[in-house]
Amino acid sequence: MKISDIELVNVNIPLAASNLPKPVGRNYGCYMLVRVKCDNGLEGIGEGYYGNSASAIAAVIRDALSPDLIGQEATNVAGLYERMYRAGFYSGRVGIYFYALSAVEMALWDILGKHYGAPVHALLGGVAKRTVAPYPSLRALANETEDNTVPVYASMQTYRTAEEVGIVAKAAVDAGFRSVKLHQVDIESVKMAREAVGDDVEITMDVNGFFNPLEAERFANELAEYNVGWFEEPIWPPDDYRALAQLRLRSPVPIASGENESTIYGFERMFEADCVDILQPEVLVAGGILESTKVYALAQARNIPIAPHNFKFGPVCAATIHLSLLFSNVISTETPWFKLEADILKKGPVISNGRARLADLPGLGILVDEDVIKEYRIEKFPRK
Repeated sequence: MKISDIELVNVNIPLAASNLPKPVGRNYGCYMLVRVKCDNGLEGIGEGYYGNSASAIAAVIRDALSPDLIGQEATNVAGLYERMYRAGFYSGRVGIYFYALSAVEMALWDILGKHYGAPVHALLGGVAKRTVAPYPSLRALANETEDNTVPVYASMQTYRTAEEVGIVAKAAVDAGFRSVKLHQVDIESVKMAREAVGDDVEITMDVNGFFNPLEAERFANELAEYNVGWFEEPIWPPDDYRALAQLRLRSPVPIASGENESTIYGFERMFEADCVDILQPEVLVAGGILESTKVYALAQARNIPIAPHNFKFGPVCAATIHLSLLFSNVISTETPWFKLEADILKKGPVISNGRARLADLPGLGILVDEDVIKEYRIEKFPRK
């Protein structure tokens, strides 16, 4: 079964109409689908980054990866990963090149699962049952754990006012989530969210590298008053692991990071620095599904909890859930807390009452909606 073609499909879907406050910035959902096609008609679906980097990622897939993959055996995922990785010797290997590699690798796993009629997590070893959650707000979820579901938290967008943050956080809890993540840089928003959701719901904080080390330490001390579950990506640049380790020693709130790191070698540097309490690998950045299993295993060997990063709805979301099923140190998985006016997947992960369940399909467990793709397909993504 040989690879015959790799097609890139850009899709842009606006946010659904809602009576909730409108977020700041992006008001749409983007997908860069990577369709790896085989000579027997089988097809695998992956997903690349969107936004300003999409055209660069597309160029890597089109000009650097595709010519070397066409005609290769599609089921040899490990071999093709190594082929793509080594081909990046002069291309930087990580960053844009790795996002492209990860998107293609994800599609290859989808093909492999469809070929054998099995879900990706089954090909990689099955399901690890979680029995104890480390955060009080998640212990009730642990008692309800089924082998084929994972706990998820609601990852909110950024809002203009603290009052709006409280409104949206309350809506997430009303929808069944027991953990919400804020993307604000002010303590008033944390206060309003805590007042809105009560004391039994976990609140976490992601500032996307907004602070310098001194500012981050001051902010961490303020967060502690509101029982925040973790302080995520607190320092710029996010790979200043020496400064992150120093902050971790001083912070009364657990430190979370990892969404911007790639390869087991990059994550090994994080572990050597002893800079995180909670690891947050992103499958599309880490190097795809196979490389992510190595990262998760490294974290498990050090007894470090994982809360995978995922701010997408499509193939990346499904791949993240497969990985979450594989390892017992995964405590909760991120899912975006907003709705689009159409779903790109006809079948895919179902999120209900703070848990995610994969569709009963082989491979990644997804079926794209071709009518939605036809309606919302675009040539280029809008710039931020």
